[in-house]
Amino acid sequence: MIDQLSITNLGVISQAELRFSPGFTALTGETGAGKTMVLSSIELLLGQKSNSNLVRYGETELAVEGIFTSALASAPAQTVIEAGGIVEEDEIILARTVRAKGRSRSHAGGRTVPSAILSKIGGELVTIHGQAEQLNLRTGSRQLALLDSYGQDGHRELLKQFREKYHSWQQLKADLEQWENQQQAREMEVSRLREGLGLQEKLQPYLGEEDELLRKIERLGNIEDLREAASRAYSYLSGSDGDGKDAASLVGAAVQALERGGQSDEELLQFAQGLRDVSAIIMDISAEVGAYLSDLEADPSELDSSQSRLSQLRNAYRPYAKDLDSWLSWAEMARQKLTELSGPNNQGTRLREELEKTGSELQTLGSELTRNRQRLAKELQKKVAKELGGLQMQNAGFEIVVESSPNPSINGYDQVVFGLRQAKGAPVRPVSQGASGGELSRIMLALEVSLATRCLSQDTPTFIFDEVDAGIGGQTALAVGERLARLAQHTQVIVVTHLPQVAAWADKQLVVTKTGNQAGVREVTGEEREAEIARMLAGKAQSKSALDHARELISSCRLG
Repeated sequence: MIDQLSITNLGVISQAELRFSPGFTALTGETGAGKTMVLSSIELLLGQKSNSNLVRYGETELAVEGIFTSALASAPAQTVIEAGGIVEEDEIILARTVRAKGRSRSHAGGRTVPSAILSKIGGELVTIHGQAEQLNLRTGSRQLALLDSYGQDGHRELLKQFREKYHSWQQLKADLEQWENQQQAREMEVSRLREGLGLQEKLQPYLGEEDELLRKIERLGNIEDLREAASRAYSYLSGSDGDGKDAASLVGAAVQALERGGQSDEELLQFAQGLRDVSAIIMDISAEVGAYLSDLEADPSELDSSQSRLSQLRNAYRPYAKDLDSWLSWAEMARQKLTELSGPNNQGTRLREELEKTGSELQTLGSELTRNRQRLAKELQKKVAKELGGLQMQNAGFEIVVESSPNPSINGYDQVVFGLRQAKGAPVRPVSQGASGGELSRIMLALEVSLATRCLSQDTPTFIFDEVDAGIGGQTALAVGERLARLAQHTQVIVVTHLPQVAAWADKQLVVTKTGNQAGVREVTGEEREAEIARMLAGKAQSKSALDHARELISSCRLG
């Protein structure tokens, strides 16, 4: 509920403080006085896009602030708290400033917030109905949304489940379509993987084989250099280089010399011990080098064979890996991917199975949703038809048709059509084709009354109607005013009106007046209200007959 509103430098309004009734508040005033500015201030608080042209001429910025009443546990209050704002004594304070040159600023609960937060909060606090909303009533999507809003928690939960399932179904459809569009690329990948695995099966490589072949080729390709190096080393070690003394004998002689000297100094004995170890090593290496020489033979055929094998392996693995060992590791991944791409449980098969299963679940939810809507449509059309009878459309008939389609949308398989029979015996025609502006206004009002009385603890607690009475007058205007008053028994109602028959039903009347380029807003009661109603009736606030008529009208506009 909107408790109060403060406006500074908005259009023709330099300063205004408004307090609204928790029931029915009528906002009146002559055409051009500035009633639209009051509505604009509320729209700014509800997150509507700012416009610097709204700033009063000669001022640097406009400011609007509203105090809304909402329980601490309510969704709007929790949104403010989550945004870092403060909610005290069930009051939500929203504020907006718009600079003549520069950006706007939004505040909720004393905290600066994005305007999107105001939109979220506002959508839960207030619903505004104007000419645009009446035009929206002509659309099937709005008619479906209104029917769904008549449903209670069970229906809303079902709709939520359907939408979640629909998103899953759409995603699976997109994934499968992408999979099928990539069929040719997958077939090429399958062929590549099979070719690589086939080459491995044919060549039977093993881990480390490439390094082993490189070492072998290096050895066989340099056999003469190896023989010369080994022979020279062996001659030094064995003493076959001409002087007849092998390295081990020379080291042995050195050991004997050190041992003799060691009788006088133990340090020499330590040297001798170290040389004994060296002598043993020399003898072992000499024997190994000799054996190496005896085995070192040139083998051109083995060299050719090794080079050929290395070439085969490298030609085989290069399209798949940087070296042989990496290719062997690649094989495991390739087998797994090949199974995914072409096996009986490949991704395409899984997607088709999941899509079929999800589609079946979607149809089940959709069928239940359709049955719910058909039941709700019967209930709502009776209530709306009854309300229309009280709005001077006694001979009219109202009908809600739920038509199912084989193709789902985010809201189910259904299309909803509101139909209006304008007179007895006349055919029922969709409101999108045959309803006038005045009829649309009354249908919208009848719907809101029916919805509000159905959902007392749900939905938005405040309805604002802008020119809801356009195109009507006389007894019809009185009936509209009465319905607004009845709606206000369940929720807060604020109406911008030019009809005295509507304003007379209000619990509180606020009048926008304009002098020169300065507008103000004030509450009128008693004689002042009678004068305002008289002005609305006859254009003359002090006309005796108009005043008498105004008093009579105000007196008669009371709910029994």
